[in-house]
Amino acid sequence: MSGFSGPKPAEIRGALGVDRNMTSEVVPTASQVGGFASMDKQNTGYSGTPMWKLALEREKEREKQTLGASVRTVKIPEGFLEVDKAMAAQLPAKGQWYFSEKRQVFWNAADEKFYVYDPATGTHKELYEAVDYELGVAVGSCFHETATQVKHVMVKDLAKAAQALRMSIEHLDRPCALYALYDGHRGGNGAGNACADFCVKNMQHKLLPKLAAYRGFWDSLRLESALHESFHELECEFAEKHPSAKDGCCAAVLLLMGQRLVLASVGDIACVLCTRGGQVAELFRPHVIKGVDDDDDEDDEDDEAGDSTDAVAQVAPPEVDGVTFGWTRTLGDLDLKTPSSSTRLLAAPEVRVLQLEPEHQGVALVSRALYKAVGRSVAVATVFGRNLGRPRMASGALVDAAVQWLVQVGDLNLGSVVLFFDKVKGAEMPLNKKPKQGQSSQVRVRHILLKHRECKSTVDKVRNKQVKRTRGEAERLLRAVLEQCASDPTKKATFTQRCKEISECQASLSAGDLAGDLGWLKLGKGKFGPAFDAAALALQVGQLSDLVDSDQGIHIILRSA
Repeated sequence: MSGFSGPKPAEIRGALGVDRNMTSEVVPTASQVGGFASMDKQNTGYSGTPMWKLALEREKEREKQTLGASVRTVKIPEGFLEVDKAMAAQLPAKGQWYFSEKRQVFWNAADEKFYVYDPATGTHKELYEAVDYELGVAVGSCFHETATQVKHVMVKDLAKAAQALRMSIEHLDRPCALYALYDGHRGGNGAGNACADFCVKNMQHKLLPKLAAYRGFWDSLRLESALHESFHELECEFAEKHPSAKDGCCAAVLLLMGQRLVLASVGDIACVLCTRGGQVAELFRPHVIKGVDDDDDEDDEDDEAGDSTDAVAQVAPPEVDGVTFGWTRTLGDLDLKTPSSSTRLLAAPEVRVLQLEPEHQGVALVSRALYKAVGRSVAVATVFGRNLGRPRMASGALVDAAVQWLVQVGDLNLGSVVLFFDKVKGAEMPLNKKPKQGQSSQVRVRHILLKHRECKSTVDKVRNKQVKRTRGEAERLLRAVLEQCASDPTKKATFTQRCKEISECQASLSAGDLAGDLGWLKLGKGKFGPAFDAAALALQVGQLSDLVDSDQGIHIILRSA
């Protein structure tokens, strides 16, 4: 094939529809230049698939990619199985549903959320995830020795109490606690009060199953309903087990859930909310016949109190057992709740749900006799201001003031439960899932110890004598020390003097400012128990503690370093 000549490059470009002036070289195939067509390999390096088919395949691939981006790949939680047709018929149509028999919880693949069944509404509600609030709560109580009909409850960790009863309330916001005051009447002389005692033992057993039964969000209406049902069941069971009892009691119950307070009241126990600005408000009007508890300043202080139609009933109070019976709501008093009785007594509580705000300082549950004896809201505000963060001291100060004013206490029910709040977050503040620990790992402390007849050891080793004082007497002596230290700017001189004078710990024999010194203390390493260690580690340098119990007696702690 030598001498073979074909068309020139410019001619080839023209035949191919390419610019004839293009300078880049174009290499024709053998057939294009007149060679042997049989030697050409058409579409070398290609599949041979028609272009229209390739374009269609690319379009389908793009649609698949778009669809894949919109459809999430979900992972079914461990322990969940797809519901059967019978169960699926009772669930919302939207989504693919799964169920965990162990947890009794549903899971929806459409939104990847957990749900629980709400028997009250017959629907499925989203499972609520509890919030740990960085809320500090200090609580204390005090009762006069003769107040045998006044009882109280302080459950600082309600979740632990529920766990002991094989129930779980881990879905409720924390801290979760229950506090109550029961002011009894018509009980035996010096023998206590059957109704108040029954309430102390059984109220939480009525409330806890209800709190554990629903794991969605507890709104105000649901909380009110749970308290109403608990009071009703409590009253019915008391009537069943004590059908002939005439004892009755007023009651104030406080349920703390995160930063919400749920308060329920029957009778006339004062539920007083105090602010950091010194303002106070009684949250409920007394459930009494009008005229029984009138006071000149009552209208002024009850602006925050809820409406109570039975509190203004124009009915003359009846005489019961020779005493004017003015209550319109009580627990017990069964003989006054019969169809033939002339009284119109209710056991249904009045309930309020409050959201804690940063300006809220605390709450006091005060028996009506004590509240009236000390001067009502003015005294409560004063005591809160002078004993900030020391609820046990504040509660005792109210009782001391009443005793001083009354001179003769008699059988009056004098007692209170006081709560102080710290680190309350406002609505605009971020929430913490886990509270931060701001305490020191070790502290140096001094203390004053007073023993009483209920101690593990009743021997005063400093003076080598037997201690015969009551717990109440020991508390009064130590409250007096705290009052004296409050007027000393440094607290050291007064503390040292009083430590040497009354402390029954041999550490009080140390010289000078080392009187009562216990050295450096670490959590769990002290000799007076966990309550003492916790109180000491929570103090700032130079700060005095509230009254603290141990099996050795009652303490006041001063942090020195």
